[in-house]
Amino acid sequence: MAGDDDELLTIGEVAKLDGITAKALRYYDAHNILKPAAVDPATGYRLPTTDTTPRSNA
Repeated sequence: MAGDDDELLTIGEVAKLDGITAKALRYYDAHNILKPAAVDPATGYRLPTTDTTPRSNA
């Protein structure tokens, strides 16, 4: 899970920052390539952190 100092972002924000699509991020999650830091239980929204974005893992 995300640490207290990590900034949680929406999947759309991560997609915009990294120049990829939200659909690609959902694909990565579904195939255990890149997991979000958290998932909101009420909405199901994936919440990656700035440390779990594709760019930071490259």
